Amino acid sequence: MSISLKDQMNKEWFIFKGTHHLGPFSIEEMEEFVSVGEINAQSLVWREGAEKWEALGKTRELQFLVNKTAPPPPAPKASLPDLPSLPDLPDDLPPPMPKTAKRPAPVEMDEDEPPPIPLDAILNPDGKKRVFKKEESDRFSITDPKVILGLIVSIFILVVGWFYTNEQSSAIQIRIKGMMPVYLEKLQEVATQKTPSFAMTMALSLDGKTLYASSNKEGEIVSIIKMQSLPKRTLGTDDVEIMVRGVIRNHLGEFSRMQLTKGPQFVPGEYNIDFTGRRIHFLNRKFRFLNDIGFFKKLNTTFTYHTSALIYAGTPREFETKLAQYRERIVEEKIKPFADKLERFQTFQSLLTKTMENYILTLESVKRAKDMDGFERGYVKEVSPIIQSLVVAANENSKKFEGDEEAPKNKIASFKTQMMMGKQIGELASDMIVETKKLNKFNSAEKNALRAKFEGRYKNIKSQIDANITLLSAEIDKIGN
Repeated sequence: MSISLKDQMNKEWFIFKGTHHLGPFSIEEMEEFVSVGEINAQSLVWREGAEKWEALGKTRELQFLVNKTAPPPPAPKASLPDLPSLPDLPDDLPPPMPKTAKRPAPVEMDEDEPPPIPLDAILNPDGKKRVFKKEESDRFSITDPKVILGLIVSIFILVVGWFYTNEQSSAIQIRIKGMMPVYLEKLQEVATQKTPSFAMTMALSLDGKTLYASSNKEGEIVSIIKMQSLPKRTLGTDDVEIMVRGVIRNHLGEFSRMQLTKGPQFVPGEYNIDFTGRRIHFLNRKFRFLNDIGFFKKLNTTFTYHTSALIYAGTPREFETKLAQYRERIVEEKIKPFADKLERFQTFQSLLTKTMENYILTLESVKRAKDMDGFERGYVKEVSPIIQSLVVAANENSKKFEGDEEAPKNKIASFKTQMMMGKQIGELASDMIVETKKLNKFNSAEKNALRAKFEGRYKNIKSQIDANITLLSAEIDKIGN
């Protein structure tokens, strides 16, 4: 399409579009741009000779394009001299080409550069860069709160599902070096129990320095364990209590430090176990900050459990053998002082009975007092030396504890009782000899009177000895059982 010289001379308007300017265009082309919505009243325009870019709606020459008013009158034309007439055109000229309506295409400016674009054309009134956006309702935005919430929930569900699957699918295998297989199997058995209720047990390492605990609940369990020795089931005589604190992780806990709360030292053997634990939910374990949120804090679980276990480095059979040997030795050691006392009182009992029987037999067989010399000689030779030795030994043992405030009072009393028993038997025998020798001849009545008198004293002394024998026998039976 050819453009006339007049049309080319009327192309004087430039448009600022996007980040650069286009043009020049004629007023007719500008009107076409307005009609199709390419430009509007706020579009910046300029032509040569203008001082700055202006909005189309504020440009006097172009206001009519948006206000639908008649264009301003053209400037008066200067008169031109008459020109000579042109020759007639031939008749056989081709017909003029038909005019076709065609939307003018913007042509980039090739001529002199227009003035700089004003700053307010690309800035908002608050000084921020102008950004032309599409409708938000039809556009996805990562900053949309709903989108952010949806992403968080999706990630949370994925994380929970992954950890739950990981927790459930992990195989339980207890591996400990330096532990008897029988105890390792027990730890494994408890750890793999598929019961809703909580269960746990404990075992001791071969070196006797580390305690291990296993539970049938997965996760991390903060544990407090109180251990109390069972009577007569440890390789010791004292009651022992131990407090253990630590964490059971993935079904197994290792405890190398123990607090002794009762007893001189830890002794191997069977113990009652009172367990208290708090399981940290795996979400709270992986994301510690969740413990400060009430909902997640309630996911933690508290367990209590009571059981007993053999805390011994060797095999159970070896423990039973050692326990039997130990108990026998301990019983012997505990029984010995009581057995010694019992033996002394039984000796006093035997000497008292022998003295009384010899006196009755002699009294029945003699008719004169001087014939009682046989009884006196027998007592002095066979009974008196033994009684004296027992009394002397008891007196010496009693003196060892004199002035010792921490000495057991029952032990001192026992020695004094032995001294008193020996003294009473000696006095009885002496009175038998003296009282009998006062008489010259015996008749039946006198013999009966002497026998009755000394039998009464004999029974009184014997009852005291019997009481001590009964008491000591009971103590020995108690220790043995």
